[in-house]
Amino acid sequence: MATRIDSRELGNFTHFEHVNLRVPDHYLATLFFIEGLGLTRDPMRMVSVRNMWANSGKQQFHLPLGEAKPFAGEIGLTVPSLAAALQTLKRIAPQLKDTEFDCQEDGKTLLTHSPWGHCIRLHEAGELSGVLPQALPYVTFWVPVGTAAGIGAFYQDVLGVPARVRKNGRLHKASINVGVNQHFHFVEKRDLTLTEHPNHVAVYLTRYQAVYAELKRRSLLLAPDKNEQFRFA
Repeated sequence: MATRIDSRELGNFTHFEHVNLRVPDHYLATLFFIEGLGLTRDPMRMVSVRNMWANSGKQQFHLPLGEAKPFAGEIGLTVPSLAAALQTLKRIAPQLKDTEFDCQEDGKTLLTHSPWGHCIRLHEAGELSGVLPQALPYVTFWVPVGTAAGIGAFYQDVLGVPARVRKNGRLHKASINVGVNQHFHFVEKRDLTLTEHPNHVAVYLTRYQAVYAELKRRSLLLAPDKNEQFRFA
């Protein structure tokens, strides 16, 4: 089982930079991500009609055109005001009818779904310690029962990233430090059906060549190194 490590400690991952989600319609994407969630479209990069980047503080959503296939899990997003976000999302709701859009108050958070079903949980600035007023503090991935400990060990032993595995009710949860006050959570869930999807998350890392070589040795690369980036699964 992965060692319990202080959540402020970093390893080879230094910054969780973006989430990439394919969407089939940039009009609806603008309505939800920009107007609804209060993000801003990046004015310098990906300003064509094929892709759009939505800025959230120092992080981004990348939203290329394509078939939407939501992954099993949810994305955490901090916003300056939950009340203002709820008011805006309610205002645009009529324009998102006949889609999978939804917004529900859930304790101290808002649980939202994009027009294609991507799950995004909103937190008010200040609720999560050390997180900027607008940021992506975490991504939660639902995983099969019995896999959290192995996932934590993989990130810690193979990728050199601090990991913590703990009980989550009768199941387990692995939390990975991927930047300052940034985490990936792998939460075990019963009766889970996983499907293949094209979404990805991006992190910056140190010891690039060493990590790349180890993943290559284990045949975990999806594509070879290109322009100082690679993907693995």
